[in-house]
Formats: sequence, structure tokens, C-alpha cells
Amino acid sequence: MQIVQLSQDSSRSVADLYAALADHDRLGGVLGVPVKRIKAGKSAPNGVGSVRRIGMGPLAIEETVVGAVTDKSIDYKITKGGWPLKNHHGRLVFKALPGGGSQVQWRIEFDGAVPGAAALVKQLLGLAIGRGLRKLA
Repeated sequence: MQIVQLSQDSSRSVADLYAALADHDRLGGVLGVPVKRIKAGKSAPNGVGSVRRIGMGPLAIEETVVGAVTDKSIDYKITKGGWPLKNHHGRLVFKALPGGGSQVQWRIEFDGAVPGAAALVKQLLGLAIGRGLRKLA
């Protein structure tokens, strides 16, 4: 199993940071790749049951939000595409920092179907998400 774990402090409020990372249509600006909500959630557009497409063409993946607590956490998994990854689960946890600002902790776990590929994907995800979070902070 591969684990990508990032933490980023921000001068933004928890609500603002959560809104920026929960909104599928804004997430592309953070990650630097096209992201589009293709299905609204059950009780909120970007909430549980919502689906976002990340990337373009045959390499695009779809992620489904499987858990969300406003200003607290978001859980998602790849539900279409993503080969050579399997058993993918992502979780973002938000908290207020003493003295103001906020922090997001982003953890992704997955297995690889091809030896070596999962380690490469781990490195690429860490770089891309880390860069996006620093830009957002």
C-alpha cells in the first residue's frame, strides 16, 4: 500500500479553505489539471454522492465523494479509471489553528496493480497536491 500524506497551514479560515477544496469546479485551479463536477451530490452539489472528473480524454479518472462533513472532512475514492491504481481512498481533514488560520491534512492510500507504478504515482501526487496546497495557502 502507498500513502501520500500532506499537511498545509493557511491564513484562510477553515470555512474558506474547505470551500476551495470541496468545490469540484474550483479544484482544478489548485491541482493544475482539469476538474469538473459531472454529478451533484445527494444533499449538496459537491457533497456525498457527487462525482468529479479529473484530467482529460482516456486518462481521466472519476472520483466520488463518499463522506463529507462541512468544514471538517471530505472522503473520496476513485470510481472510474485510475489504472494502475486500485483500492484508492482520499481523506481531507480541516482544523482551525490557534491564533487564526487553518490547516488541511490530505491523506491518500492506494495499491498498485503494476510493480513500481504505485511508487511513481505516489511521488507525482505528492508533488502536484503539495504545490497546489502551497499556492492555495
